[in-house]
Amino acid sequence: MSLDSLKDLLGTLCSYNTIDITHTFEKDGQSIASVCCLKNTSTIEVTMIQTQSVEQYETVDEAAIVIERLVN
Repeated sequence: MSLDSLKDLLGTLCSYNTIDITHTFEKDGQSIASVCCLKNTSTIEVTMIQTQSVEQYETVDEAAIVIERLVN
């Protein structure tokens, strides 16, 4: 998935930050991370599926770079 596509996806996710939407990313058929935008904010929360570690990013650009590294 390209960086621009990820930015678009995350931007759309944040546009609907008044409801709970979670997007799950897969690599080689395995779920690797889930992403949501925290309610009523523009903070993107990335949860690594295997370790359940959670990281938060204040910008779409930051989150997109991290996710791009995970999926590519």
